[in-house]
Amino acid sequence: MNIAVNGRSKTTRTLGWHWLAVSIVGFALVLSGCDKHEEAAAAAPKGVLRIAIGNENTFEYMYADYFAAKFPELEVQIIPTEGIYGPGKKPLQELTKLIDQEKPDLLFTSSFDYEKLASQGKLYDLSALMEKDRFDLDNLLPAAVDYLRIKGQGSIYGLAPKFSSSVLFYNKELFDRYHIPYPTDQMTWADMFRLAQRFPAEGGKGERVYGFHMGYMSSPQDLADYIGQAQGLGMIDAEGKKLLMQTDSWKRIYQLVMDGYRSGVLQWNYMPGKTRYEKEDVEAEDLFSIGRTAMTISNEGQLNALRQRGAAFEWGMVGTPSADPGHTRNPNFYLSPIYSINAQAEHVKSAWEVIKYFNGAEAARIEAKTSNDLPVRKAFAHEMDGHSLEPFYQVKYEETVQGGYNENVPGTFIEKYRSIAKQQVDAMLTGEVTVEQGLQRIQEQGQQALDEAYAAEVK
Repeated sequence: MNIAVNGRSKTTRTLGWHWLAVSIVGFALVLSGCDKHEEAAAAAPKGVLRIAIGNENTFEYMYADYFAAKFPELEVQIIPTEGIYGPGKKPLQELTKLIDQEKPDLLFTSSFDYEKLASQGKLYDLSALMEKDRFDLDNLLPAAVDYLRIKGQGSIYGLAPKFSSSVLFYNKELFDRYHIPYPTDQMTWADMFRLAQRFPAEGGKGERVYGFHMGYMSSPQDLADYIGQAQGLGMIDAEGKKLLMQTDSWKRIYQLVMDGYRSGVLQWNYMPGKTRYEKEDVEAEDLFSIGRTAMTISNEGQLNALRQRGAAFEWGMVGTPSADPGHTRNPNFYLSPIYSINAQAEHVKSAWEVIKYFNGAEAARIEAKTSNDLPVRKAFAHEMDGHSLEPFYQVKYEETVQGGYNENVPGTFIEKYRSIAKQQVDAMLTGEVTVEQGLQRIQEQGQQALDEAYAAEVK
């Protein structure tokens, strides 16, 4: 297969593992006769398909073999999107400009890009195409379909074959050792913290067992921000002009977190400026896999970590805590990538055939054999070491959960705000200020920093 990159043709390299992937695809094609409902045999698309994706290597590594087996007569032209990122650049504006100038047919979008591009009329409504080909939405994860519809303001402008979410992992052996009841679904954050506080503070450095630990958090502020996002709270208003930290809701969250860390049952590792994590750093950030914390909140990657580190203890999973019982809010739910068609695409039919295939049963079957990702098609979700993945599939999408990335906020503000917040969080932990006083200072100093960041942009 030839891949043309910005008009320059290049023949893909044939690597050993490529042949394995092609063989798997070919095997699946033989077995896929029963999947004609949605992947029915239209004539294989021919001609050119322009794809906007990170770069040629990304496409070759992730998709080239599938295209070679399933779409051999398509000439793929890669339009690199890696250049939209960089100092001083606003990625969404750069992506929009790239779409207008380069006119790709097929887009691989992030959750944030999908919403914004759809609202700007840059994406093709897939409704008529799905209806015509009777594409099966009923067997997709409802949260994924809800997400795509909500972000598309009622229409679906893309499809995603996999998702990521998080659950509460717990160490059964630690709970049994201390005669503490296991965590359950639909716990509140306060319920989870009370469970964590029942674990005794014993053991020296390198041996201490904690009630709860969540990796890659540089300070208690990160956990407070995570809980706030899970409750749908924003730190800044929709326009990006006003800080919203001095509220009763944020006060309750910070009080809960401060009490937890002061009691010693919660733990975090602070490694300022750390950009490269060695083996020992990763282990320090994943106390759960080495049996030193009773609970953690993590995504599907934790499953691989447990396997790779040879965790010998019994463990389980339940849904993540929420602000109130009965809700299944999850700030870690997202779809990536989302396959979309440019509203001005020249080759809509070919782009749709590609989207239909990668989001269909045949591709899901192949991925289930070769990947540990969570398929949006639940029928192809396999167990992991005897553990059902059902807790990941209990997620529901609620629009209020995702605080979202606000591109309006000046980049220079973020670092300044984190410095202000960390200083006040440290003061809260030591008792130098109360939570209420600390949040008032964060609000006042943070607002001043935000105003100054905007003023600097105008100059």
